[in-house]
Amino acid sequence: MCRLAAYLGPPAPLSTLLYDPPRSLEVQAYAPREQLSGRVNVDGTGLAWWQAGEPDPLRYVTDRPPWADPNLPGLAPRLRAGGQLAVVRGATSGIGHGTVFVPPFTHGRVAGAHNGFVADYRARVARALVDRLPDHLHARLGGLGDSEALFLLAAARLEDDPAGGLRGAAAAAVREAAALCAKLDVPATLTLVLADGRAIVATRAATATAANSLYTLSDSARWPGARVLASEPLDDDAGWDAVPDGSLVELTSDGVRVAPLEF
Repeated sequence: MCRLAAYLGPPAPLSTLLYDPPRSLEVQAYAPREQLSGRVNVDGTGLAWWQAGEPDPLRYVTDRPPWADPNLPGLAPRLRAGGQLAVVRGATSGIGHGTVFVPPFTHGRVAGAHNGFVADYRARVARALVDRLPDHLHARLGGLGDSEALFLLAAARLEDDPAGGLRGAAAAAVREAAALCAKLDVPATLTLVLADGRAIVATRAATATAANSLYTLSDSARWPGARVLASEPLDDDAGWDAVPDGSLVELTSDGVRVAPLEF
């Protein structure tokens, strides 16, 4: 399992999600409040961010928790971006360790992360899921992990239907993965987040099990003029809104839009 957060707004330090708030991802790495499985998220830390004037995201991943990386605590407060996606990883049993498995993953201008698991992934699901990828994205697989495969499936659907944007790609990938898991009678939690520096899209979904928590916050005292998405609130602001189960949420500069995710 993982904890994740995304930011869209005025340029802010990369420590904005990872270190600064009282319930930062660093804190959620060792003391999550709403995590459904696993107790800690200390198997890696990842960041993707979009610098002004550059269409594609930069990415930094480490197999260490946020406090143990030799570079990130010093770099994060000094680097700034208006679009950010950050993750602390809790490895799922049966999925490997190392930086190759640490989200966010990137393809072109899109970054993505998956908060969840696919049960018996390598034994029962992996072959069928990765076979749905086109050759050039199959070649991008760094390891046989469920999160990267789900992200690349979304990247494939974005290439198939660019007019559908991040919303269409996330919905299509999650529907496809959910249908496969249901056919194989495999539980899965499918909270998928995609971002491109201009928008953040996330699904809150699951099949045959409970869905992971997901929240949004807009124009708060801590982050004026910004939209924030998080697995669980990063502070005690009363403005955090829970995303309903079975929903797709989109955050842009214009606001937050939530719609049912039809299966």
